[in-house]
Amino acid sequence: MLGHLRSGNKRTKTIWWILTVVTVGSFLGGFVFLAGLGRDQGTRARMSGDVGSVNGEGITMTQWQGALEEARQAYRQRYGVDPQDRDVKTVEQQAWRSIVNERLFAQQAKQAGLGATDNEVVIGMRTNPPPMLLASAAFQTDGKFDPNKYQQALANPGNNWAPFEAMLRDQLPVRKLQERLLASIKLSQPELHQAFRDRFDRFTATLLTVPAADTGRSSGSEAELLAAYEKYKSRMAAGPRTQLEVLVSPKRFGAEETKAAMDMAKSLFERASKGEDFAQLARDYSEGPNAEKGGLIDRWLQPSELGPMVAAAVQVKKPGEVIEPVQEGGRVLLLKIMDPAQDTSKTKTPPPAPNAVKLSQIVIKVRPAPEDLRAQYKEVKAIADRARSVGLSKAATEKGMSTVKTGFYDSNNAPPQLFAVPEASDWGLSAKQGEVSPVFEGEDEFVVVQVATLKMIADAEHRVDMSKPRADSVVAALKSGRSLEDAAKLVHLTAASVQGTRAQPDPRLAGSPELLGMLLGAPAGKVIGPVRSAQGWSFARLDGVTAAPDTLFNDQTKGQLTNEILQNRQRAFFESYVEKLRGGAQVADLRASERSY
Repeated sequence: MLGHLRSGNKRTKTIWWILTVVTVGSFLGGFVFLAGLGRDQGTRARMSGDVGSVNGEGITMTQWQGALEEARQAYRQRYGVDPQDRDVKTVEQQAWRSIVNERLFAQQAKQAGLGATDNEVVIGMRTNPPPMLLASAAFQTDGKFDPNKYQQALANPGNNWAPFEAMLRDQLPVRKLQERLLASIKLSQPELHQAFRDRFDRFTATLLTVPAADTGRSSGSEAELLAAYEKYKSRMAAGPRTQLEVLVSPKRFGAEETKAAMDMAKSLFERASKGEDFAQLARDYSEGPNAEKGGLIDRWLQPSELGPMVAAAVQVKKPGEVIEPVQEGGRVLLLKIMDPAQDTSKTKTPPPAPNAVKLSQIVIKVRPAPEDLRAQYKEVKAIADRARSVGLSKAATEKGMSTVKTGFYDSNNAPPQLFAVPEASDWGLSAKQGEVSPVFEGEDEFVVVQVATLKMIADAEHRVDMSKPRADSVVAALKSGRSLEDAAKLVHLTAASVQGTRAQPDPRLAGSPELLGMLLGAPAGKVIGPVRSAQGWSFARLDGVTAAPDTLFNDQTKGQLTNEILQNRQRAFFESYVEKLRGGAQVADLRASERSY
């Protein structure tokens, strides 16, 4: 090209220069464009120093710290103590959910054109201040918000309220949006009367369930999985509910590291036993919660909460004595039984049971060598990588490990198996079927989870199919004129008497809404069935209905029912609304990205 530029007339040179500039510009612009494509929301948030983002809107460290402090204050108000041990991670996850939900609502409020005027901010500061101010210790009297203290502080021109006014200015549009949403939820008189009947009309019935086979597995074919989904998709669409396969790999603590922590705890035990102030030792050496308060766990504890070793020790130790060091995972605990007669805490209450105790603790953490943690992390990460092609259960089995399954859960009911790593349960709610998580780290464990598939449901369906011949025998007996009780005996089963209301049926009926609906719509004495469910094949006979007298449908009952129904509807509506927003949102959580060690 340079040869062409050097030769030719002036016009030719001009044309070639233009082509060169356009070509080079397009080439460089393409690189810039491709580089921009690689910068997703998480990358952009990370580059800006944010702890995360919601639909491209960054969450700053300051905003995150504010949300975290609000969550901690809420915990203190509810339990009277600071978050303890693993509760710390739960509080952090609740704070993260809260700030994400607030940001989603704020974005919706902005789209709706909702804002806040200066006058609304002034009125709001006087009558409905931000939660952080309501929970502030400066405005508390006997553990409750004191409006007089707050109004006196508000009238002081020396106080700087600008940060809280800005906070309220952000919150007011969200409140307006929530008020609009609440106003859309109604309850008609016919609905109220039907709710009364559902609550108070009682029925009795006879139930026979032919259970599914004890064993049996489906082929796992695409057709069977699709059939299972089509059968239960209406229930699956009732809000995000997830089941996870969980692999927990406990951290390995070396003998030297454990001995060092135990030696430190034994030294402190000897010092405390000789009369040194336990609270001061906790302030100086404890690595656990409330160390600055002398390690006091300011609530009554039952022996069942303490573990077998500590529970046994508190039975033989006296108040004021120190229990010998006990290792729990990656911590060594030194505990002192507090004397109720010397309790000067704000939450002083009588013990709820004769064997309940209050304890103070010194926590010494076992610190594994970084290279040991790094090696174990790589082992678990290798299992997670392998699981992406063969499944978590098989990948774990190949390494001589086992997995467990959680029950189905939603955003309001995290599974107990993930209490130590609540971020894993949140991950599962937004992950796709079969997806494998990164490695999550808890205090004493590494955790990997995988979203369970429809295979388990298909297996259950297959076992129900295997029990159909027994159900057919019941059908044949009923057609021959036998009673439901006699038909049950032919298949070596027993029909059971059940009762309840439509709102609160017997648990054996609650699991099959189709059966309950057919039963309450049938005339008394008629046997309905077989109705298929995940548990097997069910037959039922309505024996009678006792209607509640209309005199019970008075103003008091109407008021109670109205409040309960509206509260339930509002809660369900908001949960569904939030899940819908979260389902369509792009959320980047950069608080604790997967560690590389």
